[in-house]
Amino acid sequence: MSYFKNINLLFLFIFALNLALVTSSGLTPRLGLFSPGYLMHIIDNIPNNSPPLTLRCQSKDDDLGYHTLNVTGQEFRFKFQEQFGGGTLFFCHFYWNGKDKSFDVFNDYISDQCGSLGVLVSECFWKVQEDGFYFGPHQDATFEKKYSW
Repeated sequence: MSYFKNINLLFLFIFALNLALVTSSGLTPRLGLFSPGYLMHIIDNIPNNSPPLTLRCQSKDDDLGYHTLNVTGQEFRFKFQEQFGGGTLFFCHFYWNGKDKSFDVFNDYISDQCGSLGVLVSECFWKVQEDGFYFGPHQDATFEKKYSW
């Protein structure tokens, strides 16, 4: 009988530790033990004298709405917890200066390229520039061009 009690206590401890780590990072816990949390950063790196950048990001379950960035360095951020077992996908549609482009800003492949902030929390950065879209795992990392307008 004590064997099952010890396993239950261990499971409860692991669950509580996971919940504490996720909530202390500012993420909203969702179903799925050990599901990692992500902080997504989309940074306007277009010159200030240009038309504003507008974007709309969505997943299957969440529409984050339209956001307009007017100043170089202005940022749109959102946080989420990945579905247990993977499969989370966020895509964004970008509008600037008569151009538009949409692509996945987060999926299983991109999640592997994001930078770790600690246990079960990572961050991903996208910079939007005049010539396209650049990705990096941290703000001070070297960014790689992924898409053109």
